[in-house]
Amino acid sequence: MDHSHHHHKGTIGNTAVANQPSDHMMMHHAMSFHFGTEETILFDFWKTETAVGIAVSCFVTVLLAFLMETIRFFRDYRKAQIQLHQAPIAPEDRLKRTPQLDLIDPLLQLFQLTIAYFLMLIFMTFNVYLCFFTVVGEIVAHLLYRTLYPNLNSSSAGHC
Repeated sequence: MDHSHHHHKGTIGNTAVANQPSDHMMMHHAMSFHFGTEETILFDFWKTETAVGIAVSCFVTVLLAFLMETIRFFRDYRKAQIQLHQAPIAPEDRLKRTPQLDLIDPLLQLFQLTIAYFLMLIFMTFNVYLCFFTVVGEIVAHLLYRTLYPNLNSSSAGHC
């Protein structure tokens, strides 16, 4: 619907607003998958402009995926070790669990979730290289820990 015939006092037309510079940052975020080397990843200081820069960023992304999986499986390992050395708990005593698990596990979960969201935001650059290495890093790290600890129940794994 064309509202150009409306003349409101104190306003300017849409084309004038679109062409005026502003104090706001101009963000050019691709909304489709693309190849390229010029990216801003997570923070303003993490910018790539060359193939080497994007390759280093892909490597860092894989390291983040491994770090997240390491935290995830460390949480599961701790949980299994505590349960192994603890007598069965009656249902009415479940609220009186081991304080060491209750204090450290939420902190580990905080780091795990933060890294997971960082990986999600890296994927959302829609740069094919970064997306590919985000997924590959997750898969390889998960398979590595599954191979090293096949009997470990991955209860804290979730989907992130």
